[in-house]
Amino acid sequence: MNITRVIRSARRRRSVVALALGSVVALSLSAAPAQAGARPGEAVAARPCVVRGDGERAAEELGRCGRVAFDRLFRQAPAGRMPHGPMRGRLLRCTACGQPAVDPVLGLLAGAVWHGKVFHTDERGGHLFQVVGPELRVIRGEVGYAAYPDDGRTAIRIVHPRDMGGLVTDWIREVRPGAYAGVTTLTEEGHQPWRVADFVLYR
Repeated sequence: MNITRVIRSARRRRSVVALALGSVVALSLSAAPAQAGARPGEAVAARPCVVRGDGERAAEELGRCGRVAFDRLFRQAPAGRMPHGPMRGRLLRCTACGQPAVDPVLGLLAGAVWHGKVFHTDERGGHLFQVVGPELRVIRGEVGYAAYPDDGRTAIRIVHPRDMGGLVTDWIREVRPGAYAGVTTLTEEGHQPWRVADFVLYR
């Protein structure tokens, strides 16, 4: 199977698929006890994204930030210190899905599989492995400082192998000591980078 061809085909249809999936998820969520007000993250989309806590609390605060506020925080944050050792991870949203209702379910699914990253670095960079399942380390990535394409400012870049269906790149910046906001992009040959997800890494 040509994974790149499959992903390219899926990319053309992603709006329709995301709309259908979002509708199904929204219906399934409506069966749960309703909460007053907007969905988590939606109500605070226009407010500044403020991260005051450390560790898991920082991850929770980032998770309450809407997409606009998250982007503003990411643009303003410094690249920060090069991570080293194990970092826990949490998916915040599927930016490629286009439907906020997809995010809670996607987060649960991703959380059951992806647990974070383990960095083998010095102050300039190095490499890492993704942590999936019960401490299984897979998919090596190369780590270093580089200019983030959207704003030209320095960020920490994590480049994964092309055999994942394209050039998968994570960009992270330190928003609190030991807490990093992250953006994942996928670049296919002949196409502009496609932003697919936002996440957080923390100790």
